Amino acid sequence: MSDIDDRIREALRREDVELLEHYQAEPPLFEMLIETYGGRNRWWNLLAFVFTLAALVMVIVAGYQFFHADGTRAMIAWATCFLWFAIWVAMLKIWFWMEIQRNSLTREIKRLELQVASLSRQLEARK
Repeated sequence: MSDIDDRIREALRREDVELLEHYQAEPPLFEMLIETYGGRNRWWNLLAFVFTLAALVMVIVAGYQFFHADGTRAMIAWATCFLWFAIWVAMLKIWFWMEIQRNSLTREIKRLELQVASLSRQLEARK
């Protein structure tokens, strides 16, 4: 092999080491949450975030109205709204946790790919 091939392989090894170091540390929760808004599903995640805020506002409004309702029928209606929107908030939170988990799993797969590539290179070098 030529000298240029050796230099390219060495540069790739350094790049793999840098990538592996990048993926070694698990990012904090806030960074993982921000990552959900940077992927290819960012518009869905932004829309879900807006719906979560809207549902949270409705939970607060329904709770307030429940305690200021005059009749039993109105209290039942506001309690139903409160529960409905609270469940909606919970489901959207589960959506975000699943997105965070998906990104974390993708990070782990990338880490494994880098380790397999490194191991493969080491095995080829031994032959």
